[in-house]
Amino acid sequence: MKLFDDRLEILSPGKLSGFITLENMKTERYSRNPQIARVLTEFGIVRELNEGVKRIYSEMQRFYLKDPIYSEPNQHSVLLVLDNNIVMRSKRKTETMLKNSEIEQKWEQLNYQERQVLQAIYDKGEITAEEVQTIIKRGRTTAVKLLNRLVDYDIIVWTGTTKYDKFGRYILK
Repeated sequence: MKLFDDRLEILSPGKLSGFITLENMKTERYSRNPQIARVLTEFGIVRELNEGVKRIYSEMQRFYLKDPIYSEPNQHSVLLVLDNNIVMRSKRKTETMLKNSEIEQKWEQLNYQERQVLQAIYDKGEITAEEVQTIIKRGRTTAVKLLNRLVDYDIIVWTGTTKYDKFGRYILK
């Protein structure tokens, strides 16, 4: 394994197994070592057999990254390259978030901290005032004021039963 600023490269010894090719590896399944795979599944280390390639693709998409790149640099190994472009990942995340028309209409009116909080809510699905304090590095009063502005902008809503509800969360509208 080699870690670079913009990518991770994993070189796996051995050629592709069985009927698996670079073209069909995303849809076809074949365990290179079924005994190890079974043990890892039984101990709960992996969720299901043969999930690796599919999971890599879905995780890369979930984090707004390019699809993984598989290659066979020689006849005796498989190379997996996972790109990590923080600038483009952030841009893709924002573009995806702005597909929400409510957010898109008000995006330019938001300050930097409001955008940060909105992106955190978009990523997590919900947020508390305490989490906002950590994001903006300010006190509770400032965090609550910021959240209330986003509520006033009609972008997020409060899900608590009262304004003092410890278990209440803010979510996207």
